[in-house]
Amino acid sequence: MSAIRLPAAAAGIVLAACIGLVSLAPGQAVSAEDVKQVAEKRSMAMKAMGGSMRTIKGFVGGRGSKDDVVKAVAVIASTAPKIASLFPKGTGMEALPKSEAKAEIWVKWDAFTAAAKTLGDKAAVLAAAVDSGDKGKIGAAFGDLGKVGCGGCHRVFRQKR
Repeated sequence: MSAIRLPAAAAGIVLAACIGLVSLAPGQAVSAEDVKQVAEKRSMAMKAMGGSMRTIKGFVGGRGSKDDVVKAVAVIASTAPKIASLFPKGTGMEALPKSEAKAEIWVKWDAFTAAAKTLGDKAAVLAAAVDSGDKGKIGAAFGDLGKVGCGGCHRVFRQKR
């Protein structure tokens, strides 16, 4: 097993476990004792997507295999529709000093969920590019996923620590 394949596969397993444990409705407030647990699950999901992006970037740069990228894109595509459930009310920076989730998430909830949908749409475009095997299309779709998909949320709704 390659050095890249294991992290992508492990990230998918961790992500599935994390999302499966989050049972709150989108935008639902959580109790003080649940805030930390929800934030940890959200952090693991975001780190899994970040690891997937690194795997894809490596492939675009000539490392790894198409199989690695297929798995990495699947992690992002399967997480995107569940992002809203990872952000219940009361789990932002005001509740957790180490959180990067700005209050704008809940103030602009419709824009936030639209950004998560865009991420999923961009992941689908990347998946189609990967299926085509065209490195140019893969690189362009990866760039768009990062800039518009990830960046669409991070620029507005994330405060870097």
